[in-house]
Amino acid sequence: MATAESMPVALESAIPIENGKQRGLIAASTFCLLITSFMVALRLIAKKKSKKALNASDACILVALFFNTALHADVFIMVVHGGFGFHVQDIAMRFGPDVLTVFFKCIMVFALLWNATTCFTKLSVLLMYMSIFPVRRVILPCKILAVFIILWNTGGILGGVLVCRPFAMNWDQTIPGGKCGNQPMYYMALGVINILVEVTMLALPLPVLYNLQMPTRKKVVIISMFSVGFATCAITIYRQATLPDLQFADMTHSGAVATLLSGLEPSVALALACVPFLRPLFGGVFSSSQKGSSYANVKPKTESYKKGSKRSGNRDFEELQDDASEIQLRPVMPVRGYLGCIWTVQQHRGA
Repeated sequence: MATAESMPVALESAIPIENGKQRGLIAASTFCLLITSFMVALRLIAKKKSKKALNASDACILVALFFNTALHADVFIMVVHGGFGFHVQDIAMRFGPDVLTVFFKCIMVFALLWNATTCFTKLSVLLMYMSIFPVRRVILPCKILAVFIILWNTGGILGGVLVCRPFAMNWDQTIPGGKCGNQPMYYMALGVINILVEVTMLALPLPVLYNLQMPTRKKVVIISMFSVGFATCAITIYRQATLPDLQFADMTHSGAVATLLSGLEPSVALALACVPFLRPLFGGVFSSSQKGSSYANVKPKTESYKKGSKRSGNRDFEELQDDASEIQLRPVMPVRGYLGCIWTVQQHRGA
């Protein structure tokens, strides 16, 4: 049985980088670290330029960045000190059993960090929705979904810790009387629920965006900006397709592609969650050729936006600057729920 002292010993010497799986994992994790750090930095710079204070959404994205960085540092350790990319038998023969102990400890930690990164990234997006669309039809579903995400990812963390009993069985399968649950089902369930949550989150703001009174070209741009998250769904679906071929007895070799995709997915989601905040940095790119930096200078007549109507009618619009990073939809007057509201688009000035 591996002792607690075995892991530091294994970390003293690095595993040689000899195969494509190792190179792919290192390249993917390096890319993920760079792109997420770059996008979050741009988001903070945009906030500063627009003179807006950091809010709860920004705090969540910073926490997500911390866990995402730890996630990919964990991948580096698995490759360089855990033999990730080699077959289990090759690792045991060439580098010793202590290296396998490092790998299996790290792969368990990877699942926990994945849940934490995913949770805070999704919470950041939901908080952004609630800030941009402060209306009941958006806020209530966001709150419900946020509670579900917290419970789901907390369950994912507990599942990763408790799937093997005793706890050391996660990295030492020789413990007498120890047993592990259905680990493939654990990873499959996490992925399926993640896809459903992603699709639900992406669909939440689309009805409100579709009913905005603005030129079609600009509406398409805004809807497309909020829909880029479907890229993470594509990664998740592809990862799910690789799970049936996963052999836990040879996880160090067969799990390389699934782990690469599992690291790429939350990183892409984190980076894309920063995109809607970058308008202050690229205001000139989005500005209208006819109206300078404003969206429009028209004010149609106002009508009520009623539940069940197929069209939103006309709504008042203020002149909006293209360097505004957040736009809010607010009722003109207090109403009960969201029935019979008259909507206006206002530039978000608050934090």
